Amino acid sequence: MTSHPVVLDTVDVPARRGLDLLVLDHVRIQAWDRILFVECGDGWIAEEAWRRALRAYVCGLDTSLDQVERARQLREVRGKLEFMPWDGHTLPVPDAEFNRVVAILAAAPPHHAADVLRDVRRVMRVGGEAYLLHPTTGDAELRLTVAQAGWTDVCEVARSGDDVAVLLRARCAPPSPSDQKIV
Repeated sequence: MTSHPVVLDTVDVPARRGLDLLVLDHVRIQAWDRILFVECGDGWIAEEAWRRALRAYVCGLDTSLDQVERARQLREVRGKLEFMPWDGHTLPVPDAEFNRVVAILAAAPPHHAADVLRDVRRVMRVGGEAYLLHPTTGDAELRLTVAQAGWTDVCEVARSGDDVAVLLRARCAPPSPSDQKIV
């Protein structure tokens, strides 16, 4: 990899696998977990997490229809390991569905990251954890965005060997009254 910003759609497969392994080695994965991967590429990271977590359900999302189709053909196991496209703004999954969400925030503008983080919070179960892989160049700004989106206990858990990407872990705070839906 180079010292240029991380943009995972253009990273070659070995470099992407290196970042995927960095994430997998630091994400807590347990049996019976429900894990969501946002921007999972060809699905390798989601499949590997599913293999590591006995009896887990793993869902991978990507904005690239080609990547989603490739992941489905190579890796999908209905009801256990599934892949879906998403529009880059709203996660196409139900509220409070996942224990863990891993989001690849490659070069996302700050306002876009805030929207995604609020939606990640929506799909998380109370007490869940989010893992955010992003370029080190925007680390301070992203930490502020994470806090503003209602996340607590934000900490760095890993950094790539070339110091290009950083992995943060954040816990889902209990929803505030303003987050409650009016029925």
